Amino acid sequence: MNRFLIHFLGILTLGLSLNACQNAPSATEQATQEASYERLVSLSGSVTELLYELEQGDKIVGVDVTSTYPAEQVTQVPKLGHVRQLNVEALLSLQPDLVLAERTDEASAALQQLEAAGVEVLWLDGSFTLDKPLAQAEQIGKKLGLNEELESLRKTYEADKARLQQARQAMEETPTVLFIYARGKGSLMVAGKNTAASAMIELAGGQNAVQSFEGFRALSAEGLMEAQPEVLLLFDSGLQSLGGVEGLLQIPGLAQTPAGQQGHIIGMDGLYLLGFTPRAARAAVDLSERLQALPDAYTLN
Repeated sequence: MNRFLIHFLGILTLGLSLNACQNAPSATEQATQEASYERLVSLSGSVTELLYELEQGDKIVGVDVTSTYPAEQVTQVPKLGHVRQLNVEALLSLQPDLVLAERTDEASAALQQLEAAGVEVLWLDGSFTLDKPLAQAEQIGKKLGLNEELESLRKTYEADKARLQQARQAMEETPTVLFIYARGKGSLMVAGKNTAASAMIELAGGQNAVQSFEGFRALSAEGLMEAQPEVLLLFDSGLQSLGGVEGLLQIPGLAQTPAGQQGHIIGMDGLYLLGFTPRAARAAVDLSERLQALPDAYTLN
């Protein structure tokens, strides 16, 4: 092989190498490609709502039973049960790229089983504050590479928070509110301190009527006498499970409270009220306005 041919082949090889380097993805581009998530499973109603708000709904292949909004869309998606009683086999059959769950459910044996099977789980932090939706959205946005969608959500949410501030400023009194979780007359619990219900009541400008304990406890006549709530707050589904307002006021002690005597009863959708979803600030505004509208009559959406 003559020197000219050797020199020509050397130049050709160098050119091909340079072209390959130019066409090869950078480390950042490669990481982005590797982090492409097209099949998502959400195991939280608030997270599911976030995904739709971030325009990722078309990627959702499975949800948990608490995912009820937006109703028209989520009814078309396979339900996998509650996160603590998860149908793991059904979830795995969906072949998800990423499962999204809240860190409060990290002890779930089913979720631990998923991670052991090699399924990637994004654990989302959360608390009963207005910052929760945006904080979770930022985690999701970083994971999925969302920028414009995240900024759009942030602007909408900040506007809702401004409306809430205006609603709070219009509050002339601070009514005491008792949240009752009902699933029929045989299952009645009231919310104490450090609960989503207590947080939402305070955000709306009210005061939780229960200050003597944390978490939830069974409703009792003694507790009602101590609390003396001016307003009763329930999920609308819970109120319906009791037979409506008439059924609620048949429960011993409730009719004798200031709320029962004046008909100050509010029913709201559960996920909307206590899910601390992207609609959390709107829910707080809604509750605040209903509290201000009292003592006109009870309201039920």
